[in-house]
Amino acid sequence: MSQQNYLTISIMVATFFSFFSIVPSTGFSQATSSGSSIGLGYSMFGRNILDLDAFNSRLNIKGYSKISENFFSVGGGGHAILSNKILIGGEGHSILGDETTNGNSKSSLTGGYGLFDIGYLIYAKHQLRFYPMLGIGGGGMTFRIRQQPASLTFDEVLDNPERGVELSTNGFILSFSVGVDYLLLVGGDESGKGGFVFGIRAGYVVSPFKRDWMLDELELTNAPEVNITGPFFTLMFGGGGSE
Repeated sequence: MSQQNYLTISIMVATFFSFFSIVPSTGFSQATSSGSSIGLGYSMFGRNILDLDAFNSRLNIKGYSKISENFFSVGGGGHAILSNKILIGGEGHSILGDETTNGNSKSSLTGGYGLFDIGYLIYAKHQLRFYPMLGIGGGGMTFRIRQQPASLTFDEVLDNPERGVELSTNGFILSFSVGVDYLLLVGGDESGKGGFVFGIRAGYVVSPFKRDWMLDELELTNAPEVNITGPFFTLMFGGGGSE
């Protein structure tokens, strides 16, 4: 499965759980210790740091500039609180790296992943919550090299259409994190009110199983390993409600 397909799945997961979680259902989400059910949906922005030593070493040998290990992350998700303590939800992310220039070519490394989340609420007071969370899902990376000549004619493109290449890899993803969020309710009564949610989440993503690099349907041998593996930090902004 290509990285673009994983991004599509990530968006679908995030949209579903954002919609499901932002509208708490008393038929599914049982009352919390404060006597209310809670659901949250949010946008997520942050940083992922990936281990690219082996990949950058191979690029350097071939004369390409190194890819930065710092990636900007953007995505969305949501969760609901069940049985007083259990958090269940999902999230999807796109991770974007810097583009590098090598002569008349440009290269970039991007990725994406989607997760099903389950967590446990260990602190909750006055709409402030703290919880550890486990995410299970899949993700992929795409490496692109594009030639950037000063000019091209239409005939030159027809004579030599292969002016770029796109390689992809994907695999199984696990995420271990801790999160803190605060639901700012609109109105003086905490019961049956909606509001704005603000939060942070930090943790570590690992990809224990992955496929080799692929060029379309062709598997590449002797390729450097690249995983969506490393620490991350995310800010969350969105909305939610309790009833």
